[in-house]
Amino acid sequence: MSSPRIESFIFDDENEEKIMSHGLSAYRVMQVIDNVHVVLPNRKGRRGLYLIIGRDNGGSCISIPVERTLNPSIWRPITAWLSKTGEKTVLEKKER
Repeated sequence: MSSPRIESFIFDDENEEKIMSHGLSAYRVMQVIDNVHVVLPNRKGRRGLYLIIGRDNGGSCISIPVERTLNPSIWRPITAWLSKTGEKTVLEKKER
């Protein structure tokens, strides 16, 4: 499975609420695609085809499971959270 090219995210009330429940905002999540990030297949049985791990403009590492939209370059975040240690390690390997 090749990684998609993600140019933008689309937000709605549902995903913005889930993102905010993790102390983040759509604005910070959007910053991830403009910075170094990795796109990985999401774990089996999880909602969302891919998991994006990257940094916002402040340097925080954020993990974002995403699902497709009708536009192949615009994806919908399901939620987002500050990355766990293992997720950060994956990004740090790419940053080296």
